[in-house]
Amino acid sequence: MAPRAARWAAVLLALALVVACSDDDSGGSTSSTSSTTTTTVATVAGCGTPVPKVDDRHLVHGSLESSGGTREYIVYVPDSYDPDAPAPVAYVFHGSGSNKEQQLVYSNFMPYAEADGALLVLPDGKGEPRRRWSPLGPAFAGVEGVNDNQFFTDLLAEVESSWCADPARVLVSGMSSGGFMSAAVACTHSSQVTTVGPVAATVWAEPLCGKAEPVPYVYFHGTADPVVPYDGGPNSGGPVLETSQRWADQNGCEGEPVDERIGTEVVHRHWVGCEASTDLYTVEGGCHTWPGAMDTFLGSPTQDIDATAIIWEMFKASWPDDG
Repeated sequence: MAPRAARWAAVLLALALVVACSDDDSGGSTSSTSSTTTTTVATVAGCGTPVPKVDDRHLVHGSLESSGGTREYIVYVPDSYDPDAPAPVAYVFHGSGSNKEQQLVYSNFMPYAEADGALLVLPDGKGEPRRRWSPLGPAFAGVEGVNDNQFFTDLLAEVESSWCADPARVLVSGMSSGGFMSAAVACTHSSQVTTVGPVAATVWAEPLCGKAEPVPYVYFHGTADPVVPYDGGPNSGGPVLETSQRWADQNGCEGEPVDERIGTEVVHRHWVGCEASTDLYTVEGGCHTWPGAMDTFLGSPTQDIDATAIIWEMFKASWPDDG
């Protein structure tokens, strides 16, 4: 792992291509859904497969043919990965105008992957001049002719056939357009996704989510976000409070949500009596950033919370009791 100063420098360089707050973009609690079953090596097709050669950044580069043509992705492989033990897998989606390598550094899930022997899979979206995600085809600033729900289906199958990937421990997360993508595939693949953690964009739509199963959900959004407005509007999947309430309804939550202030900038809303845990972190005055990240020209993310740590905590809470 690179020293902290080097990692920060890498992020500052990488984020030079990421959407700034003035640009357009396309914008917890423990789970009660833990299974009591264990995924065994015999049930995972990719177990026992030799680990491909990784580069000095712990990365393996891959591609597959899917909707939109040739699709590229990277897999971060921690030293603790065991090809004979089913591993948790986190799929992390970049924001509009960014890419997989930048999102890997910006969200910084690597220490958590290392601690738990997890794989991180980061794909690239399609589109020129800005890569973005298209779970609804060209709707919501998607790319004509691209269906990223199909791409996720294909990517999931490829990863589970090539790696010792535990199908009972699957996280989807992402920033902005990638947050929208993660929320969308959590609905369309609710039987395969075990936790969803969008940042700075989410969605709940009847065509996507109307038949979805409960999925542990944690979301982060700033009230001063000019790219994906907190109160709804262009580039948005709807007002944040309304959208998160729809997720709470999907997750079988009962009663009114409970709000708790964290530090000076964050209000944590959580729902009770849920089939799957449901949480919203509102950053008062927050811009289009990832909470807990370092200051950049994109803005100053709140340091009251660390979105990556919170997402991973919820992800681990959804794991099978003996997984």
